[in-house]
Amino acid sequence: MATTEAGTKPGPAAGPMIVPQGPARLALIAITVAVLAQTLRFSLPQIDHFADDAGNGAAALAVLVVYLAGFAAPLLRRAAGPRGLLVAGVGGLLAVRLVAQGIGPQTWLAFAGTAIGMVAVAALFEGARGLSGVGFATATVAGLSADSAVRMCFATWDPVWRSGIGPWLACAAFVLLGALALWRELASGPVTAPGVSWREAFGAAAIGPFLALQVLVLSSPAFVASSGWRSLTAAHVVIVIGQGLALAFLASGLAVRAVPGGVCVLGGTVLGVAAGSVAGTYAISGIEVVPVVIVGQVLSAWLLAVACRAPLRRAGSGGPDWRIDVGAALGGLLVALILVPYQVSAVSPLPFPNNVLPGLAGILLGALAAAAAARGGPLPARAPLRALTAGAAALLLFAGTLVFTVAAPDGKAAAGPVPGQVRLLSYNIHDSVNQDGRLDPEGIARTIERQHAQVVLLQEASRGSLLSGTTDVGVWLSRRLGMRLVWGPAADGQFGNAILTSLPVRSSGTGRMAKGDWSQIRGYVWARLAVGQTTMDVWSTHLEGGDDQSGERAREVAALVRAWGGAPRTVIGGDFNAEPGSPELTGLTDTDLRSAALGADTSPTRSDGKRVDQVLGSEGLMFTDFDVPRSDASDHYPIAVTIRVGH
Repeated sequence: MATTEAGTKPGPAAGPMIVPQGPARLALIAITVAVLAQTLRFSLPQIDHFADDAGNGAAALAVLVVYLAGFAAPLLRRAAGPRGLLVAGVGGLLAVRLVAQGIGPQTWLAFAGTAIGMVAVAALFEGARGLSGVGFATATVAGLSADSAVRMCFATWDPVWRSGIGPWLACAAFVLLGALALWRELASGPVTAPGVSWREAFGAAAIGPFLALQVLVLSSPAFVASSGWRSLTAAHVVIVIGQGLALAFLASGLAVRAVPGGVCVLGGTVLGVAAGSVAGTYAISGIEVVPVVIVGQVLSAWLLAVACRAPLRRAGSGGPDWRIDVGAALGGLLVALILVPYQVSAVSPLPFPNNVLPGLAGILLGALAAAAAARGGPLPARAPLRALTAGAAALLLFAGTLVFTVAAPDGKAAAGPVPGQVRLLSYNIHDSVNQDGRLDPEGIARTIERQHAQVVLLQEASRGSLLSGTTDVGVWLSRRLGMRLVWGPAADGQFGNAILTSLPVRSSGTGRMAKGDWSQIRGYVWARLAVGQTTMDVWSTHLEGGDDQSGERAREVAALVRAWGGAPRTVIGGDFNAEPGSPELTGLTDTDLRSAALGADTSPTRSDGKRVDQVLGSEGLMFTDFDVPRSDASDHYPIAVTIRVGH
């Protein structure tokens, strides 16, 4: 195994410098982190699907069990030794990734993969021992950078959900390189572990909040695009800039020099406040997201490097090395405590605003770094040339942006039935998760295509939501169908309503219906579309669910009607979570809005037989060809109608 000690630097304040070496060891960390992020992303939609089928209680218990699996790492170490821990954690994680590509993500595989991933977190520190914290953080950022670039090649729809040669090549690259790096690590023999105190060991837990922030915010192009109101291309450029600066800073040798614990606490607090301000129900949006992501990449990488110095050092006295396994397992549990409640908050109320969760991740990262700050080993030497090289290497990540930008959309928007007529679809797409629990934007696209729609009103549309594995479903559908996207955030910046259209958009807007508690905020999005020599307004909305929420729906209807203002030639469609004729919808029916359903049509719009999706139109519109086509691409069926627009 390559040594990591490269001599000493003169001067009373400097100790032995560490220059991270051993490409195989760095590759092992990078690929393991990338595959772990992929596993976490595909497991989250499966957990939600399991909760729909088995109930929230059973899902919560299952999640707790799988995320506690990392605490089995000390037992694995005792039974099979350090090599056995590496094989079980890293080797098992690579095997899960390969199986998932072959059979597609399944619920059992998501739970098994997450459990193995928690063991892999502990195995990471075994495979990285002897590297500096800087080396570990550098490899971790590099792995997440490569993962983000590959996702951009597929417009953020993870290859694990897809078939074809491209996704298989991406899978093979990660698995093969990871297997080779694992073999090299096993062949070279273990590095003697230091004795560590519990305080030192808990530095390993920093990997948890670091990963949670990366998956949710910092390495998610869809998050930056939707929250920052940027194109997906620009969003990935922002992320690459942040990752490049993080790599350059880590390689410079400045990352962990003279770090007081108080500075780490301050850095974590700044990171937490920034992350909480841009992620969650009450987040700010716009250009402010860009500096938060760029600075957040550098700050989080620095804190991870500081926190991991002690668990990775080669010398020291203290307690047994299995304490590091416990610290890493705690980090895995922190991933669940941050990401799973945040995901739940999109559909069920929490007793606090979900902005607290990314904020807590940053604060925890700073606190764990502070605890380990004074316990690290030697400091790295300053190396400006290495910093420049590391930052320049990030330019390779633009390959993903380039592939995404030049790739032509697969579909072409449908032409109108006849001049003056529009084919419209209203569709709750359930985050593009189909009735089998599989993320399937292609199934949604085909359902829309079969109706030859020119205007599509979407509900439960995701743009970086954990419910869809952080996929930018809105942008993907827009490119796939050759239609313009008009986005309307609701529950947060990544989950809301949208309009897709091939008609010229004259103007558009969005609004949210404020609430007095921390439950999901509902909203609407509208667009004024050119139809021949006139215009038509279309609105997409999604009202509060639950049989006991009729009063809340009535309040939301009143807000919607006020925002509409009675304009002629208007279509309002969406998931009203109430059957036609329900008292809470009288605010709509007391206006000149009328249902697009012809005659006594009672077709269910949901797979459970309920009829909660509706399309309503105002004066100046005539409806024909009403249809509710069946599709298993979502738990709702779309409503399709042809509209004749008057003057």
